[in-house]
Amino acid sequence: METPRGQHEQSALASFLRARRAALAPDDVGLPVDPRRRVTGLRREEVARLAGISVEYYRRLEQGSGHQMSLQVCASLARALRLDRSGVAYLQRLALPGAEAVYDVHRGEAPPPDLVEMITLWDHTAAYIIDRNQDVLVLNDLMRAVAPGYMEIGNNLGLMQFEAPPEVRALPSWVEGARTTVSRLRYYGNPSDPRWQEIIALLLDDEDFADLWHRHEAHPMTSGRAPNFFPDHGWVDLRWQVLEAHPGLYTLVCYGAPGSLGERALAELRAGRGASRSADNGEGRGADRDTDRSDGLVGPPRDNVTTPTDGSRLARYRAGYSQGHDSPAQHP
Repeated sequence: METPRGQHEQSALASFLRARRAALAPDDVGLPVDPRRRVTGLRREEVARLAGISVEYYRRLEQGSGHQMSLQVCASLARALRLDRSGVAYLQRLALPGAEAVYDVHRGEAPPPDLVEMITLWDHTAAYIIDRNQDVLVLNDLMRAVAPGYMEIGNNLGLMQFEAPPEVRALPSWVEGARTTVSRLRYYGNPSDPRWQEIIALLLDDEDFADLWHRHEAHPMTSGRAPNFFPDHGWVDLRWQVLEAHPGLYTLVCYGAPGSLGERALAELRAGRGASRSADNGEGRGADRDTDRSDGLVGPPRDNVTTPTDGSRLARYRAGYSQGHDSPAQHP
């Protein structure tokens, strides 16, 4: 994982082209279907012909031999491989000189104080802020209550996603979330960033992650759903939506769809927390809670964030899962 950036990009570009070629069928691009065909995906010569470039040139691109690609060739290949808008952006980042400029924003500085203040004042909305590597930088009290011991400053969404036990991985929402997590690690990742290298190296030991990683899907964060454990309801899906309010930082807002179990579970959690705060204030402990909240709203500088590898987070996650669950049949 320590090869120079240029070699990183050449290797990533070659792998991306091969994966996208393998993902297309002849009828996807208007080519006749031959029932005797044994090749999975398109052939190199078919992609080259669709893009209007020589087969030899395309072969060298797939071999990562260091050939620079022009913007015109990049656009032609994007059309040939039927890339969507996100795929085009990712291809250009890998293929075009100077594409690393997109990584110049947010290199470990603290999130803007006004943004931090805004989400920590949201009593009825669970929210948190992550960086390009999906490290948690800021979260409010309700988000921490939704996933205690899981959503904490310095934890990484990608690593936590793949610490889920088999029972959770069987949930459709986990499968959907895993695919989203992997594709955005690719889309936003800077291959020369040691933290990104560390995260990917750890995750490649996971078979589910490795399978998704080698598909070379790359998409930005927009919205989705994820299972969260509520003691009275078991695993419940919550929706999330991304707000990009600052370059390189992403605010995620979690909510329950109207009329869903998620909406009810989240409302009950808020009500329970409100009752607890009222009781604390009645006993004269409200000031202590406010003082406690000021500790750790913003995470440590990027260089000081570490990722436990001793299974401690996984142990907490599985302990939370085991509460009230005997079989996957009990999942919502």
